[in-house]
Amino acid sequence: MSELRTVVVTGASGDIGVSLVRRCLEQGAAVLAQYRSRPQRLAELTGFDDRLVLVRADLATEQGPGELAAAVPGDWPGVDLLVNCVGGARPVPIEELSAAEFSACMRSNVEAPFAVLRALLGQLADAGGSVVNLSSVAGFTGGAFGPHYAAAKAAVIGLTRSAARELGPRGIRVNCVAPGPVDSEMTDSLSASALQGLLATTALGRVVRPGEIADSILSLSRATATTGQTVVVDGGRYLH
Repeated sequence: MSELRTVVVTGASGDIGVSLVRRCLEQGAAVLAQYRSRPQRLAELTGFDDRLVLVRADLATEQGPGELAAAVPGDWPGVDLLVNCVGGARPVPIEELSAAEFSACMRSNVEAPFAVLRALLGQLADAGGSVVNLSSVAGFTGGAFGPHYAAAKAAVIGLTRSAARELGPRGIRVNCVAPGPVDSEMTDSLSASALQGLLATTALGRVVRPGEIADSILSLSRATATTGQTVVVDGGRYLH
């Protein structure tokens, strides 16, 4: 699918989500943007009222993914692109990490994208659409946010590969983007020394801009022979 007509973005009020929604709208797509909090960040996207659908839902709950799927406009000919930006975590050292916080991180970063993908399978198949999940280089390197986040983002890569194999015969591609440190509220939660340590081993020596992640997502969504892949966008931190 070279032209994106309909796009669903989860976690749309985050830094990457807002940038992606804006780019999709500017390119003429209709966008359903899911958020749990901070709706004002999406309300700032003015001038697209006829193509932007805002849906408040908590995807970490059992009913949230179904609420999102039910909100897909009935006149859409399917979903061309689903981007799972939902997720995140706060940095916690292993000795301070509770089982409850570990489980909550897995719910928001792994279980929610899985549940949304499952809920939208029919619409994705109708459009011959694709899925892009957001992982992190932490899924490869461990990272500064702690074992809960690294484990969750590694699981997203596994989910992506498995879904790509199973859904390929139905015409659905599933890929993954793994950002490094991004200019975002989440990276801002790191200590200055931790961030400096990350950037010291990054080839470009800087954080990645949200718009650069959005551009990579859209490029991957149009790569019609690519599925099951994880594209690292981290300024040269994880070289492989």
